[in-house]
Amino acid sequence: MNKFWLLILAWFYVPTLFSINVVDSLRQKLSAKNISDTAQVNIYNNIALFYEEQADDSCLFYAKAALNLSQKINYINGCGKAYNTIGSYYNGKGEYQKALANFIDGYKIYEKNKNRKAMSNLMNSIGNTYLGIDNQKKALEAYTQSYEVASQDSNTYMMGISSIGLGNIYLLKKDATQALYFFMRAKNVFEKPPVALYPLSVSYTLIGDAFIELNKYEEAFVNFNKAVEQFKTLNNTYGIAATYQVIGEAYKKRKDLNKALEYFLKSFPIFEERKAYDDLKNLSLNISEVYKQQRNFEKALEYSDKYISYKDSVLNIEKNRQLLEVETKYETEKKEQQNLILKKQNDLSSERIERQKIISYFIIGSLVISLLFGVFMYRVYFQKKKAHQLISKQKEQVEQKQSEIEFQKHVIELKQKEIVDSINYAKRIQYALLANDKLLSENLTSHFIFFKPKDIVSGDFYWATEHEDNFYIAVCDSTGHGVPGAFMSLLSIGFLSEAIKEKAIQQPNHIFDYVRRRLIESVNNEDQKDGFDGVIMRINKTSKKITYAAANNHPIIISNGTLIHLNYDKMPVGKGEKLLPFSEYEILPDANATIYIYTDGYADQFGGEKGKKFKYKQLNNLLLTNSIKDMNAQSEQLIKDFDEWRGDLEQVDDVCVIGINI
Repeated sequence: MNKFWLLILAWFYVPTLFSINVVDSLRQKLSAKNISDTAQVNIYNNIALFYEEQADDSCLFYAKAALNLSQKINYINGCGKAYNTIGSYYNGKGEYQKALANFIDGYKIYEKNKNRKAMSNLMNSIGNTYLGIDNQKKALEAYTQSYEVASQDSNTYMMGISSIGLGNIYLLKKDATQALYFFMRAKNVFEKPPVALYPLSVSYTLIGDAFIELNKYEEAFVNFNKAVEQFKTLNNTYGIAATYQVIGEAYKKRKDLNKALEYFLKSFPIFEERKAYDDLKNLSLNISEVYKQQRNFEKALEYSDKYISYKDSVLNIEKNRQLLEVETKYETEKKEQQNLILKKQNDLSSERIERQKIISYFIIGSLVISLLFGVFMYRVYFQKKKAHQLISKQKEQVEQKQSEIEFQKHVIELKQKEIVDSINYAKRIQYALLANDKLLSENLTSHFIFFKPKDIVSGDFYWATEHEDNFYIAVCDSTGHGVPGAFMSLLSIGFLSEAIKEKAIQQPNHIFDYVRRRLIESVNNEDQKDGFDGVIMRINKTSKKITYAAANNHPIIISNGTLIHLNYDKMPVGKGEKLLPFSEYEILPDANATIYIYTDGYADQFGGEKGKKFKYKQLNNLLLTNSIKDMNAQSEQLIKDFDEWRGDLEQVDDVCVIGINI
């Protein structure tokens, strides 16, 4: 059994219910003024499910939007669905550690809510992910628990899904008879009306796989053909490619190398298009071995190199990036693990070069044979035999080293999960302190917020409160980002609240003076200049008078197609070159005016064709152009332009942009 079936299993629970036209209609509903938060979450989740089945990265954006809004409004079911979709997305990409973390978070939510149907679903997904990282014991426990929960509720569909997982375990254990029993049990569930075509298609393929292990090839090919026909009906190219790969392996086992190669090469471009590196890794190894048996050593070397490349991608790309994000806490341990992995990779590269030399000798030997066949026959035969022994030995060494790398990877994942879980908990605390949508909606005519942390937690923050007859709103950019920036943002929010609620300071400039003094007393020393840049506005509810203070950050106001830069003080809220009192400014907006407050993250983002910064001028022009639209449309355009500009480049800083109609 091949791991790529896990990717298909991750999608069983969400069959396509609508087309791209319906998705467009759902997007339009998001811009409606009277739409509730709960309805927004459900729309985000439905759009994410559609893109998940299409293997489109837009899935992640909408699922995270659903999750963030669900957490703000404490919508339990919305959180659970979002976690499940995000986990399924990462499972489809072969990023099993991320998938597992999201599935477990989703399961905990449904367990508290006693939603047994969803619990069975999530536990089966957890089993798929454990199987993806070769933890068969944990996978077996998860599938069994999923089946038991489903059977208690007479949920036959999930009983069938869990049966497939159990069959996969026994197929890996080389117990094909027991595996066939579970796969047939699943098939019997899915073929009953209403027929579940998608899981039934996978059942046929897995039944065929079990028959291959039992050397019953004719029965196997009958089931494979049924699977391919149904996947074609569903227009599911991934299912077709995965089935072709299994058929190729069957022909390879049967020594029909031409047929095996035909089906392997049909699968390859589909997996490449989906960037399914885990599948490409297994497929490249199979193709390389077939070419080697056909004595086509040039092609064998080409796909052997691809196998090593995709294996490196699966093991290292995501893990190294995530480890760098938490280096401030576990720097020493991380460096030790990275150095070990680097050493293993160098060893593998050296062995690959050595193997290339050996294959080159074969090619040269073949040319010599064609010229001096009779004279050097025995010598060439002896050299080939010796080279074959050397290659076999090297293969064993590579497999041994790979086992060591897998062990180190597992250790890193465990440590990393502990760190990420802690940071995610800190994120919940931070988000609880941000301005909630209800408070903003009660005090502002309309508004939008584009808030995108660089890491899990953010140094940027937006905050609001009411005191007496005044409403206050602040947008600030703390020193640093990630965990250090988040600590500064929490401290700053605390001092802002202290100034207004406890000290009864009303004027914005005096609030910043107080917060600056508290920050310097609390965190600064001679070598540090911690604090924040930002804007705080006060709106009197009776007189509608607007005053503000601004530190190294100027708000802008757009009215009747004209953009105006408002005044600000060139010093931070914290220790800087100047420690003068902050100024108080007044805003006199027109009835149709919009005020924008933002941090420097959007303007500083690198991207575009030349990889340059977006810059403030381009940001202000974008805000001016979009100011005629409603707030939801402005927010969507900002998000779209930011993602298109950034492309594949890493986000460089936290981003926060707020638009306000008073």
